[in-house]
Amino acid sequence: MRILQVTLGFHPARAWGGPVQIVHQNGRELARRGHDVTVYCTNLLDKKHAIAPGTFEREVDGLRVRYFSTWRLPFWPGTLGPIWLPDLPATLASEIRTFDVVHLNGYRNLMLVPAAQAARRAGVPFVIQPHGAIPVIVNSLAVKRLYDRWLGRQELDGVSAVIVGQQSEREQALSLGIAPERIRIIPNGLASDGNAQPVPEAGSFRRRYRVPNDRLLILFLGRINRKKGVDMLVEAFARMRTRDTHLVIAGPDDGQLAEVTTLIERHDLGDRTTLTGLLSGSDVGAAYRDSDLFVLPCRTDTFPMAIVEACQAGMPMVVTDGCEIADLLRDRVASIVPFDPGDFAEAMDTLLEDRDLYARYRANCAELMRSTFSLSAAVDRLEALYAQVIAGHEGAAIG
Repeated sequence: MRILQVTLGFHPARAWGGPVQIVHQNGRELARRGHDVTVYCTNLLDKKHAIAPGTFEREVDGLRVRYFSTWRLPFWPGTLGPIWLPDLPATLASEIRTFDVVHLNGYRNLMLVPAAQAARRAGVPFVIQPHGAIPVIVNSLAVKRLYDRWLGRQELDGVSAVIVGQQSEREQALSLGIAPERIRIIPNGLASDGNAQPVPEAGSFRRRYRVPNDRLLILFLGRINRKKGVDMLVEAFARMRTRDTHLVIAGPDDGQLAEVTTLIERHDLGDRTTLTGLLSGSDVGAAYRDSDLFVLPCRTDTFPMAIVEACQAGMPMVVTDGCEIADLLRDRVASIVPFDPGDFAEAMDTLLEDRDLYARYRANCAELMRSTFSLSAAVDRLEALYAQVIAGHEGAAIG
């Protein structure tokens, strides 16, 4: 198959979160299986910086990747805001008919509208994977509602399938008017080699960030925004009765760093808290290796890949029930609690103190990876879906 993946960001732009990793590893596995995979993405490294100027092309792990020059408003509130890719329409016009299927990653993304329009005009089937972007939450709420009213249908009209991670995201897709038979649940997986990066020796992360060896390291890894709930995490950390702990907040600012920094100062946690900024490459594996507990205090999150990474690293976890895959984790590898600093603090204390519970969670991680978070199984389902929409895209419903 000749497959086009369209996504906001791609390697090495890890600041755009889990979809960067998902598209990369799925594409790499599809290429390994003999498929021809092309990726269209912006040239943005993060909200304010480009990987390189202009439009350019690279080969990444057997994938042809075209990075498009992107115009954006750097000071727009929220994650990114309006973008324009001036070279994209001409490239779509010249290349869209060379693909058997188009896979759009995200939702409410002005890069996806021309791609969907081009696929419809050319009669090429396309699928959409929102990656948790459907709910109207956190930032720019009025803008998101206007987008849904005026441009949302431009992304969705004629879509052959919508790929979701679990049942709750299926309900979100149904709320957009997607026919039930066109929605497919395909949980995200993780390659057995993780990021394919050599992990530095144990202790290297602690030494680099000066985390004392006699402190238990609590790790948050993700974007710093209201959705991820880092503000509540700081409040919970301040309430813990276990004092020989150190909190590492690893991730790029996505609108909440100033608030989080103020909370750290207010609670006098500066000597027990480290803000690393974005981690990438082998630094991610080093952070997991040197940590004792992974935490995700999200207000809401659909399918956070950091959860899968932590599970692969054998990390016991404390996660809020706003995480929509919480039921996959509950009492197996994670303690699941409401979004409340008191409850979250108590869960962290309990898990760090109860060595039997901690050992059970750690031991269960490998089995959960095999049974639920396998990349091979995820790409098997993706490959089958592509074949089906290619065979039946001319008006046939997906059964």
